[in-house]
Amino acid sequence: MSWFRPPPPHTQLRPWVPDAIFIPISRAVERVGVFFYNRVLNKTEIGLFDKRWNKNVHGPYCHWRYYGKLDTKLMDVKLGELPAWIARRDKTPSAFYNEFMRNVWRVHNLYYSGPVYNNTVKVIFRFIFAYSFLNWLVKSHRYVDFQKTMYHW
Repeated sequence: MSWFRPPPPHTQLRPWVPDAIFIPISRAVERVGVFFYNRVLNKTEIGLFDKRWNKNVHGPYCHWRYYGKLDTKLMDVKLGELPAWIARRDKTPSAFYNEFMRNVWRVHNLYYSGPVYNNTVKVIFRFIFAYSFLNWLVKSHRYVDFQKTMYHW
């Protein structure tokens, strides 16, 4: 659907910002992005698998599984052992982020894409999409004449 009238033939459309300014600025922004990726993001572990995961030992990678050495659960720790248990925890920002993302993936697997809820959620959204699309298809003929008018207000 065309919101604007097409320009007359042989009309020269000029850019909003002259090319003499726009091209060098866009190249500078691109170079800064490449520098940031190569020097900062590439040296982090963002988006990589856990280092402790071994395909031969653990099988396919599960985002919600902790691949480190297993420790006593918090609910099984006695009060006297609590300071030692806290001292064994990794307290870096990346450890907090990884734990948060493991819980996000765990909840996603349990409630949104697991074996029980997988079909239910998908079927509900597919019905909503099919209902919306069929409604649009059935009612679209009402707008054909409306779209043909140039000035409709």
